[in-house]
Amino acid sequence: MRVALIGPKWHEMVNSYPSLGLAYLAAIAEQEGHEVAIFDMGLRPKKPLADEVADIVAWRPDVIAYTAMTTSYQSVEESVAMLKEALGAPTIIGGPHATTLPELTLQNPHFDFLVYGEGEYVFRDWLRQIETGDTHWGANRGLWYKDVAGNVINGGERELIPDLDALPFPARHLFDLKAYPLYAPTGEPMITVLTSRGCPYKCSFCFKGIVGRTYRQRSPENIVAELRYLIDEYGVRNFYFMDDLFTINVKRLEAILDHFIAQDLNVRWRCLARVDRVNPDLLKKMYRAGCRQIHFGIESGNPEILAKTAKHINLGQVRQAIEWTEDAGILSKGYFILGLPGDNAATMNETIEFAASLRLSEAMFSIATPMPGTELWEELVHRNPDTAYNADFTKSYYYNSYTSEIAPFLNVSDVSDTELSKMAIRARRRFLESKEQRKYVRYFGPQWGRRIYRVAQVKPVKAVGRGVLRMGLFPRFRQLQPKQEAAAWE
Repeated sequence: MRVALIGPKWHEMVNSYPSLGLAYLAAIAEQEGHEVAIFDMGLRPKKPLADEVADIVAWRPDVIAYTAMTTSYQSVEESVAMLKEALGAPTIIGGPHATTLPELTLQNPHFDFLVYGEGEYVFRDWLRQIETGDTHWGANRGLWYKDVAGNVINGGERELIPDLDALPFPARHLFDLKAYPLYAPTGEPMITVLTSRGCPYKCSFCFKGIVGRTYRQRSPENIVAELRYLIDEYGVRNFYFMDDLFTINVKRLEAILDHFIAQDLNVRWRCLARVDRVNPDLLKKMYRAGCRQIHFGIESGNPEILAKTAKHINLGQVRQAIEWTEDAGILSKGYFILGLPGDNAATMNETIEFAASLRLSEAMFSIATPMPGTELWEELVHRNPDTAYNADFTKSYYYNSYTSEIAPFLNVSDVSDTELSKMAIRARRRFLESKEQRKYVRYFGPQWGRRIYRVAQVKPVKAVGRGVLRMGLFPRFRQLQPKQEAAAWE
């Protein structure tokens, strides 16, 4: 069969990297002997949806499969209606939105089936049923469907995949990898990799409905085999480990690092980590194994607001982890959320100033959005019982931009939408100022560095300073410009 896998548009945002979820499903389908194509509409936000649909119709698929987050579901509804009318092929949807709101999603007359939770094996068995004409849908645990009267049938949830090594490597050859704007600081291309699934933590803003809270991991040998394949096939050496918690199991991480070092992979990579799951020795070993950047979820600089997120970290751990990371030669990036429940102008200013006080190489400030399936959503519904999903969730996208305004959506803080938006703008500017000031302090010392920085911000002085730097004076100061981050990645 010809299987079309579709990633929807992301409103105004360009998809930064290929969907590993679709890539795994594609690999499963190819393993079953099907011809597969992936259509990622998220790469072209300005291309008309009708033109995207026309490309899919021209390929003439036998089945149509979607993945979607709640933020992109409106695009799904529009395109699946056109595809169903043009092709009449069986349609199926999976992903966070489908798993969070399965009954509501299947009420869409253009969807015939839905995958609830982790999807690879449910999707594999569905393809077998479609190909053989087996309509005993209920035998496929995790497959939701409609009966002849159009009623939604709850197909339950399939057990989580216990052996991740048994899955084929993602079918990245079906993507135009060069089209995705994911690069290392050196400008070289970067590829995403997943080495584990599941997260036992219950952060209030996070959705874990797909991969669950049971932590499952791939073996070091299986991970290295995939990296070697990617190095040989695509000539890359930069990787982004997308695991929710790459460092959660220190013993397992040590084994991975030992394998990387022993195999002399000569790769560079970044990962996500918790501040309470790193230490100086581990970070130094991560550097030797190729780690050059770690992304930490910090969320808030106010202790009470941070405690409400159920993240179970404290500000002292944050500061210590960032110091250890930077001392190890690894760039650190912090994620912060403004507008959490209980946040007001004072608490958000604490977050902004806390972020500015850290030795972070980068910071990202987003506005809290209570997504369906999270505890934030449940709290919102409890406070406002009339709250329901609607297509306006397309407005809740966010991205790390220092020129664009981030508009609040379903504001759960104690300030107005206007004030919250201003806070987001201020946060981004304040962090960049603090980062620039740290550069002066490194060069001129704590006392003179701060003084010279303040003087250097006066417009006429700033213009003269740029001229001096262009003339080649203060060469070591020039090295502290953003090029430093690219050099750290070497």
